[in-house]
Parts: sequence; structure tokens; C-alpha cells
Amino acid sequence: MVFTTRLLVPLLLLGIIACSAQQAGEPDLAADPQEVAPPSELALLMRHMAAHADSVKVGLARGDKELPPYPTKITTLFTATPTKDMHIDPITYPTFGKDYQDKVAALYKAARKDRPMAYNALVMSCANCHTTHCPGPMMRIKKMYVKVD
Repeated sequence: MVFTTRLLVPLLLLGIIACSAQQAGEPDLAADPQEVAPPSELALLMRHMAAHADSVKVGLARGDKELPPYPTKITTLFTATPTKDMHIDPITYPTFGKDYQDKVAALYKAARKDRPMAYNALVMSCANCHTTHCPGPMMRIKKMYVKVD
């Protein structure tokens, strides 16, 4: 009995220490700011812009006479707060942003037969920016194009 106790106690202590060390080394998922922080103003705006593009694409496919309502929120493209620790280049970002706004305006001015090309130009402006800033959405952007006859 004494021999078993002498062997069992150190084994239990070793097990407790090993479990404690393993738990201490595990990442705290709640500490990840990307998981718990609400999306930034710019991230929400980008989602709005993507939803608008999706609705335009659907309307083009259906042959709708009218485009969805003009996305007035894009006026905040230069003032929306980006995600924390995200670098926004002060030279290129305004250039890309202005190009996007110009492409949206051109889409709404385009004749109905020219809308697919104007829409693809709009999508290209998204791709141009996202190759430089925040490339994560590129896979989604590539799927946004419409076939032009």
C-alpha cells in the first residue's frame, strides 16, 4: 500500500501539472479581436457595396429595366473608420475610392444595353483596389463579373 501511494501521488501531480501546462498554452479564442470586435464602419460599408453589386448583377441577369436604388452610402468611403490596425494608404486609397464612385455614377448613366460593361468596369475598380488594399475579398470579387456578349 505504501509503495502504491508513493508511486500514485507523483503520477497524479505530474498529470495535474501536464494538464495545467497544456491549458495555459491553448489560445484564448475570446481574446481574438477579429472574433469579438464588431465590424468597422469601412467593413460594413464594403459589405453594403458588395450587396449593391450583387443586386445589380441579379437585375442585369433578369433584364430589369431599372437599377436598384443608387448606393448613397458610398459617400462615406473616405470617412468610414477602417478595421483596427489596418493600413489605409493615403495616396492610393483615395484614388481607388474616387474611381469606384465614378464607376457607380457611370453605371447609373449608362444606356441599358451598356450596363453589363459598365457593371464589369465597376467590379474591376473593386478588384484594382483590393489587389493593393485588403486582398481577402478577391475570390468573391472575381465571381461578381457578368458575361458580356
